[in-house]
Amino acid sequence: MMNKSPKAFFRLVLWEIENSLSLPVLSLIVASAILAVLIQSTSITGFSHNYRDLSTGARTIFLILTFVTCTLFSRSFAGSFGRGDLKRMLSYPVKRWQIFISKVLALNLIIFGVYASAYAMNLYINAVSLLEPMFYVSLFAIFLQLLFVCAVSVGVSMISKSELMSIVVSFLLIFGLDEAFAFDSFYTSNGRFTNIFGYFEQITHPTSQIASQVPVTFGQFTDSIMFPLLTATVMLVVVFVYFTRKMEVD
Repeated sequence: MMNKSPKAFFRLVLWEIENSLSLPVLSLIVASAILAVLIQSTSITGFSHNYRDLSTGARTIFLILTFVTCTLFSRSFAGSFGRGDLKRMLSYPVKRWQIFISKVLALNLIIFGVYASAYAMNLYINAVSLLEPMFYVSLFAIFLQLLFVCAVSVGVSMISKSELMSIVVSFLLIFGLDEAFAFDSFYTSNGRFTNIFGYFEQITHPTSQIASQVPVTFGQFTDSIMFPLLTATVMLVVVFVYFTRKMEVD
């Protein structure tokens, strides 16, 4: 049994990946990622073309990323109730924790992989070096947003068990949070990106004129990381316990 458990888990991960890479889901992910980067590049003014352009249009990227993530996670979790997929999967010799973790892991890998690949277009468009640390800082901020949206979508999916309602409610919750607080607040996706980007900019590019004009404190930096990370961790743990121990599948 110990040898079969890891094998069953990896099969579930591969199944979720194959399901997500099928048309039209794959087209949605790839097209949205490319669109987000192209919109970002067209919003750049001037001819500087350096690492600073990586932070331009972050709000648009996060908006598109949020919608796509809400859609895919709602489809995978809430949609599995309506289609009867979850009930069918539980009829096989697999554990609930395997199903839950495989879905979360597979979807995060797919979405982040596609968006990171599309975001790498900035290396060419804005003449940014592959060794530029701010590129990887930007990817880290994108991953934090993905993890945060993932937790919210999974939580709403477990409550509503309706794919459409889960998509709408999840997106409106995160979009409303962005609109309810100040532009530079760590409660907003753009504020977190700005703080994380600005803090590392001060370290890696201390002579930057922009970095010296807009200092980011260590407290702002840690808040921008800990808020999405702790929120996502707590929500996923709570939902995981509910999914594996309490939830009834009709």
